Amino acid sequence: MRKNLSAIRLKRIALRAEGFLELNMPQHALAEIQKAGKMDVEFSPHLLFLEGSALFQERRYSEALYPLGQAVLLEPTEVKLWLLIGSCQKRIGRCDLAIESLENALVIQPNSTVVLYNLAMYHALAQQETEALKYLARCFFLDPQFKEHMKKEPCFDRLRDNEAFRDLMRERDEDEAGSTS
Repeated sequence: MRKNLSAIRLKRIALRAEGFLELNMPQHALAEIQKAGKMDVEFSPHLLFLEGSALFQERRYSEALYPLGQAVLLEPTEVKLWLLIGSCQKRIGRCDLAIESLENALVIQPNSTVVLYNLAMYHALAQQETEALKYLARCFFLDPQFKEHMKKEPCFDRLRDNEAFRDLMRERDEDEAGSTS
């Protein structure tokens, strides 16, 4: 009975924390999660993800890595964890680790356009143009709409003068023009 009550309380805490995160109120989400910490129960991967998400919203990227790392140890096939870990690592200047995280995600979901696009961004930031272009081409092949995001993405600014990049953009423009005629 006591275990069931704890599970119900944890579920309520998680729901409240999710609501606060949706309202962009990470401090309130963290306060909810702290209540769970006082219950002497194991955190679920989801609650750890919520804690990491709240810390991410507060721009406390280094701190977010701990709960996210704990969550991915419990749920190593959860792509959203790898994506958020990669995003934190990018923001603390560790593109090498961000790339590594997203490569883990790519093993799990090899055709995830979100993973491919982010890998392209991180490789571009790491000045690895060939790799960035490879992932962009694959992403565009799977979903040409990502091209619109890429046009405004500052991570690709260094690539804009690259001939292969311009060819990729032209190829996508031609494909889109051909599909509308």
